[in-house]
Amino acid sequence: MELRRTSSQKRRIWPYFLGGAILIAGGLGGAAYWAFVHNPVHALATTHVSSHNAHYTAYHFTHRVTFLLLGSSLETSKNQQDIKAKNARNRTDTMILVSINPATKQVGVISIPRDSRVDVPPVGQTKIAEASFFGGVNESVNVVEKTFHLPVDYYAYLDLFQFPKIINDMGGLTVTIPHNEVYQPGGPLGIDLHKGVHHLNGQQALEFVRFRNTPQGDIGRIQQQQQILRDMVHQLLKPQEILHWPALAHDLLGSLSATNLSVGQLLSLGIFAKGIPLSSVRFATIPGYATTHMDPYMHMKLSYWHWSRTLTPILIQNVLLGKPLTAPQRHQVTFQVESGTASLAPAQKLASALSREGYKVLPVLWANHHTHRRSVIINSTGDHYLGNQIANMVGLNQQEFTAYHTTPWDFKIIVGSDYSPSKTLS
Repeated sequence: MELRRTSSQKRRIWPYFLGGAILIAGGLGGAAYWAFVHNPVHALATTHVSSHNAHYTAYHFTHRVTFLLLGSSLETSKNQQDIKAKNARNRTDTMILVSINPATKQVGVISIPRDSRVDVPPVGQTKIAEASFFGGVNESVNVVEKTFHLPVDYYAYLDLFQFPKIINDMGGLTVTIPHNEVYQPGGPLGIDLHKGVHHLNGQQALEFVRFRNTPQGDIGRIQQQQQILRDMVHQLLKPQEILHWPALAHDLLGSLSATNLSVGQLLSLGIFAKGIPLSSVRFATIPGYATTHMDPYMHMKLSYWHWSRTLTPILIQNVLLGKPLTAPQRHQVTFQVESGTASLAPAQKLASALSREGYKVLPVLWANHHTHRRSVIINSTGDHYLGNQIANMVGLNQQEFTAYHTTPWDFKIIVGSDYSPSKTLS
């Protein structure tokens, strides 16, 4: 009993200890300490944020706080002569939207592929990564707001050359590397990582978030970036890490080439995050598929990510706002069901169940052969979050990912001999 009481006392004491650290590190007054510890979100959900959000009516972001996290492109971040426009920053390699509901503590995270084809003044339809090249961080913010019709309350632009310092400040990071990742080892931008669970130093963690030679290309890299975010949050929220927060916030702020967040707001965000279970945070990627177009600035054909105008609003509602899919939204998701057995009956039954749920279902077809032992769902949207939701609904464990083919369907389900109807759809 005494041990439990001591543990409980420690949990109550840590915010006050952190508050003292904040006072020492930042020279903050008593009022700021009270705001940080007892209502940290007030430092973020300001009246200015509410007023800003109210101008965006496509979605109900009024009572939320939304962040845009940006990471520089390593290829040009130290090559200043490569930047032509006045006050322009480096090209953006990483773009991540994070939205928080302070009342419910819901958190949604959506990554924006850097090759997404959008309108970037003054050049026209080009990669969203170019927005910071032509107009700096403010232009990146403007392009994200105008393209996806949602507010960006706060932004933070990190020079990725400084990312290793942040990881080293944390004492490194334990990461599960899904496969060997090797790219020009020994060179200035080389990558040399091996499959398995490893405790990475800062440079190795940087290599992990940069690697894109996966079957899914840049989409695979985005999945690894999201994994790093989860691993970082998991480690930073451990009680023994809390004492490092003031120094970490200071170093992080020093690594940011542009932000409208103060040190106090970074600490407020950390304290607020302490009460959010990581398992409740939703991660997704702007859905779409790869295409090729003539670039208006480079005057050559480049690969682009053609983001989906139908599925993206669904994910914004579902992931960022935590809203379940409405009937009209479900009808925007298209299924192709194929039979991989000698009978069409199980596939037709599944197709009928999906139709009853409001999804758009194409006519049932035969698969490439009739001896499929395992059922599989093939996801062509470029997003794993929605795919996992569909797989859980249908009751399938095996999911394949294909983001680089234009198909008339978003999900194909091949019904094998192991298929049994899901209770959710029965």
